[in-house]
Amino acid sequence: MTVSPTPRLAASTRRGRSDRLVGRKRQRPLIAALRGVSQRPAKGSEATRKLTQAADHHGIVIALYRSYERGDLGSVEGAALATLARRRRASALRISVSAGEVSEWLRRAHVRHAVLKGPAVAVAYDDADREFVDLDVLVAPAQMRDAIIVLEGHGARRLEEVRWPRPDGIGELTLGLPSGVALDLHADLVHHADVRRDFCLPVESLLDRATTARIVDREVPVLDPEDTLIHVALHAVISGGDRLVWLADLDALVRLDQLSWPELLRRAHEARTALVVAIMLDRAAMVLGTPVPLDVLRALRRRGASWALLLRLFERWRPTAESYGRSFHGQVLVRATRDSTARSVSTLARLVWTDVIRYVISDRNHPWRSRLRARRRPDR
Repeated sequence: MTVSPTPRLAASTRRGRSDRLVGRKRQRPLIAALRGVSQRPAKGSEATRKLTQAADHHGIVIALYRSYERGDLGSVEGAALATLARRRRASALRISVSAGEVSEWLRRAHVRHAVLKGPAVAVAYDDADREFVDLDVLVAPAQMRDAIIVLEGHGARRLEEVRWPRPDGIGELTLGLPSGVALDLHADLVHHADVRRDFCLPVESLLDRATTARIVDREVPVLDPEDTLIHVALHAVISGGDRLVWLADLDALVRLDQLSWPELLRRAHEARTALVVAIMLDRAAMVLGTPVPLDVLRALRRRGASWALLLRLFERWRPTAESYGRSFHGQVLVRATRDSTARSVSTLARLVWTDVIRYVISDRNHPWRSRLRARRRPDR
């Protein structure tokens, strides 16, 4: 497929949504924060408290605080938001420093690796708004044991009492660094073996294409722009797609203008992640006005147009920005996304049984069962 030199953008972007706030009243402060719009603090301490909780869920506490910095945050709840934002900034800096240290340890031991997610994506942001709570590093599968030995030699300790390779098929191991940072050491981009089989992301190829980024004061290996975007979209889908920080990541990566759209299309189709990428880019365009070429979206969802439409309608009904505190915000629906409508529907049927019906049946204290009992209880 050839992408036009002056591509038509996704409909939500063409209508000018990138320059005005979209969504319902409860969404707007969070979306305004991600758009970098200065705003007045919420009226009332309770409103500020709820917004802080929502921002914490979405991973955008720093962004919300920055949008309020010029306003009056004199309330107790406002002070709590400021304190939380400062802690997140300090945590992000500590993790970024650890990313450079870990990379240097692995480089000296000739272990092929790349830093993932938080610190790697933060370089696409114009400012220090990106927050993260742990460090993720991908290593060549054949060198996983070597990487563990190297890290333990520098004072890291395993936070999981399992041997490698893991008998449960999980593709990562969590270690605690001397700095107090939690490190997720990945031998694959996909955590669970049953999900991993549905996609095709050979780690060696990813590391062959890796580039470098300056994190704090070190040059650190990271995935190249196309692989980074695919990974962010895939991680978001596998995790349920209900946090605004993932949409902000995609928006930042697209606006950085380092992507080759034809190359992204080729890799996404090869990795069987085309529909996954389409779902998340379309959602980013709807919510943040991310400038995604329309022909790219069409090519990505070619085998799953019906599924993409279903997810688009769901986003309008249950917006991502309102997911905090909701009992039904479509995580299972998003997690079911595979490389076609047919396979997504099949996966959804399985997940509805394993993660919803069976879970409710087996848990006597599940909120849904409590509500049902309350409805059946006669009035006294």
